[in-house]
Amino acid sequence: MTDIIVIGGGAAGLMAATAAAERGSEVVVLEKNPECGRKILATGNGKCNFTNISMTSSCFNTGNPKRVKKIISQFDNGELIDFFASIGIPEVCRRGWYYPMSNSAESVQKALVSHARSLGARLKGGKTVTDIRKTDDHFDVYVGDYAYQAKRVILSTGGLAAPKSGSTGDGLSFLEKNGLHIRKPLPSLVPLVIKDNPLKKAAGVRYDAKVTLEIDNAITDTAAGNLQITEYGISGIPVFQISSEAVRALDEGADVAVVIDFLYVYDKKKTIEVLDKNISASSALRQSDPAYLLLTGIFPEKLAQILIGSRATIGEYAPDTEELASRIKHFSLQVKGSRGFDYAQTTSGGVTFDEINDDLSLKKIPGLYVCGELMDAAGICGGYNLQWAFSSGHLAGTTASFLQ
Repeated sequence: MTDIIVIGGGAAGLMAATAAAERGSEVVVLEKNPECGRKILATGNGKCNFTNISMTSSCFNTGNPKRVKKIISQFDNGELIDFFASIGIPEVCRRGWYYPMSNSAESVQKALVSHARSLGARLKGGKTVTDIRKTDDHFDVYVGDYAYQAKRVILSTGGLAAPKSGSTGDGLSFLEKNGLHIRKPLPSLVPLVIKDNPLKKAAGVRYDAKVTLEIDNAITDTAAGNLQITEYGISGIPVFQISSEAVRALDEGADVAVVIDFLYVYDKKKTIEVLDKNISASSALRQSDPAYLLLTGIFPEKLAQILIGSRATIGEYAPDTEELASRIKHFSLQVKGSRGFDYAQTTSGGVTFDEINDDLSLKKIPGLYVCGELMDAAGICGGYNLQWAFSSGHLAGTTASFLQ
């Protein structure tokens, strides 16, 4: 019999174990992977963007932004930065995004594991939990036929995103089986698949652009950054930022489009001026040269070929820069779907907040706590999801450590 069993040793689980152990609880962490914190290694493209200078609830796709704000406020970005510094991970800030000074997610993973162990938490890898049963005064947590026993349990098994990392929805299945309301889990921070992709021939091109999400012809979100064009559709941070809302709207049967502005740093008038100047400067080109060469000083060749349209040669093309500017600044794509959980960075949806007490224990199962990606809170890119994992994990570990 131990005080607390944490099921899942990711970011949220490690923080929950740390917070509980700091308060004197005996803690055992059961992790299905050979070691804890495996998914942390992939965060921030291996650099671990762990929080953001602007940590607002509006940056989360959730059914209850007030609860998200309240949970984060109890262990906010400043406290997280101080915590990392205390375990040997000083931070560096780039454009408001915080990273470890080492630029290494591995250094964060190793520091979190080492710190939890130094506090007495017992981290057990290779332990796949198959069942959780509650008795009158404790929980039996089964790994195969063997049952670990604890007074309280913290469930931090993650969602469904990136299943190769071990996130296969086990916790969500358990909660649903026990009658809890689950907002449908959907891929978030995920590339989008475009119907009859008109940008297909520009696959491989990366270009700074602004993407605007339109749901049933109404603008609902916008984001700018390095857009990645692929054979199936579009990817990159600006796409990830709008993907959660886009995927949920598609799932609900809405018409979903993305409009790309390939020269968002200019308004339309300035764009026309730039195009006129560039075309005038191309007077040395021959009439038989391809028309897209008029744009290659502005765009990569493969993208220029698409934006110039069907005009074959310069001789056949009488430039209408107003029409061309409209095409460049309002390139509309019909969204067909997403690349799914295999390519998603996190999960949108999860157990809803009406099932959860303020201390993150479940109303229907006293003594069982939830945190991290299991809950209905999916952040955009920029450190929001790791902050959520650490904030909710810290709250669960803190409150579960007080005997009830």
